Amino acid sequence: MKKRLFFLGGAAVLLLCAVTLVLTLTPLGARLFSKTANGLILSVEPAGMLSARAGEQTSVRVTAAKDAAVFVRLGETQTAARRTAALGNDAAVFEATVTFPQDKTALALLDKLSVTAKRGGKTETVDGPRIVLYAEEMTTELPSVGNQIEQPASAPFGGTFSDVDDFDTTAAPVPLKQSGQLCMVTAGYADTWNADPNDDTFLPYQTTLAPGTIDFAVGQSQVYDPDGDDLRTFYVLSSGRKVRAEAVQLLGGEKPNSNRLRLLSSKADNGALVLRLQTGWNVPYDFSMAPQDYYAGHSEKFNVSAFTASQIAFTFHYTTAAAGEVNAAGSDVISGGAWQVDAQKQTATLTLSLRTAGKYYGYILRYDADGTMVLTIRRRPKALSGALIMLDPGHGGKDSGALGFSGAVQESQLNFALAVAVKNALERRGATVWFTRTSDIYMTLEERKAAARSIQPDVFMSIHCNAAENPARYGTAVYYYRPMSFPLASALYEKLLSVFQNSFYAGSSKRSGAGEGVIFHPFSVTRLEECPSVLIETGFITNNEECMLLLDAANRDKLAEAVAAGLQQYFAA
Repeated sequence: MKKRLFFLGGAAVLLLCAVTLVLTLTPLGARLFSKTANGLILSVEPAGMLSARAGEQTSVRVTAAKDAAVFVRLGETQTAARRTAALGNDAAVFEATVTFPQDKTALALLDKLSVTAKRGGKTETVDGPRIVLYAEEMTTELPSVGNQIEQPASAPFGGTFSDVDDFDTTAAPVPLKQSGQLCMVTAGYADTWNADPNDDTFLPYQTTLAPGTIDFAVGQSQVYDPDGDDLRTFYVLSSGRKVRAEAVQLLGGEKPNSNRLRLLSSKADNGALVLRLQTGWNVPYDFSMAPQDYYAGHSEKFNVSAFTASQIAFTFHYTTAAAGEVNAAGSDVISGGAWQVDAQKQTATLTLSLRTAGKYYGYILRYDADGTMVLTIRRRPKALSGALIMLDPGHGGKDSGALGFSGAVQESQLNFALAVAVKNALERRGATVWFTRTSDIYMTLEERKAAARSIQPDVFMSIHCNAAENPARYGTAVYYYRPMSFPLASALYEKLLSVFQNSFYAGSSKRSGAGEGVIFHPFSVTRLEECPSVLIETGFITNNEECMLLLDAANRDKLAEAVAAGLQQYFAA
């Protein structure tokens, strides 16, 4: 099985136009200064990220103790900062001018600035803004975005995105023993399908299985896989589903004895609800939401007109006993919970009630090293300002996506340019933005989902351009898979459609047909359970008129503002 190493870090950006760095000084009084960890450094400006171009100079401002010696380090170069203004009491503003290296390779290796303040025998060092590469202004030809941006090796929540499995479709599957065989999920979180050996249908109530989950493989089949566009070998599991053969490892031994579950603790953490469960072994589980109605439309059976669930439930297989009271005090999503055991089916179901119907934002299930199951019900995001958003520029590297203008422009490049515009619009509203890819590289669908699971964003959005054999087809659409993602998809679509109707096609006969809708579809990157996730089709790159609209940076900014407004509406609902 092939491995590929990636590191995901702070929201990386390629700026599309010339930027004048305007660094504004925020007046900060000594009243706040006393609250710093060591009493030396209060703030560093700019914060977040700093766009860098070879040989360019920029200013860094530091608010620190007025009698401290302050230094700014960029790579191996340290520059002394001079005091420029007093803020009263013990605080002052210091400023240093730093110069980025002329060598582009050296520039690409820079990670971030650091600032050190010294006073007496006390020294404090803090990280400054992350360094990202500056991209020259893009023309309508959209040159390749080939500069790779270095990102840190750790995520804001302590996770990492590394050693992600790239499934090897050529590997011969291991044959099962005639009587069946234990297996364990090893390749990240494993997607599951209907147990019918010949059915490749995705169902929105199918559950991904966490690494370490153990089940019993009772059959083997070969089914067409829409994600990989090829035939894959699957193992049919005793719990009533099937998984890709390469996602699990076959183990020796027979099916374990029935399991018992005990809730060890239940407590709130910043609005999230964290449950720790003791389990005899890592049993498979199902996740469901109720009540929820679906309707057939857009060639799919599982569209929803609203997200209506008032309860969520986890059903654990091979389990004959469960105990432990759910304490939901402090959770802003869950109001309470209860167990129900079916001894005949050997299942135990933990049903959790939502505080408000239709207000639910995902869960994370993992196994600790000691075998403890940790189940986290995500908190309710309060506002766009302060939210963590992950953008996934579709395609990249050897996968160029669709082609526009008879092959003159690649979708992967245009997707990236659109994602950068969205990032800028979101950051102006106070959001933190991370990318799945920060250069023109190829990423598998599993790697993109692994990035989301590592970073744990409040929202995941995959940015694409649409394509069709009919060059006259035009308009925008937003796709979702899980019902919990429908409110997000609806808010985004409403704002995007307004741009197409009232700007791109205002006064045109095309105005009424500019929207394809909010559509259910099992795109791999929308099949997350950890957060609401959608795929945005901004417009048709195969329609020359619409492709020209998307190549205009001003129009991309309009779409980006629409996405930001849609997110703001979603968070405020």
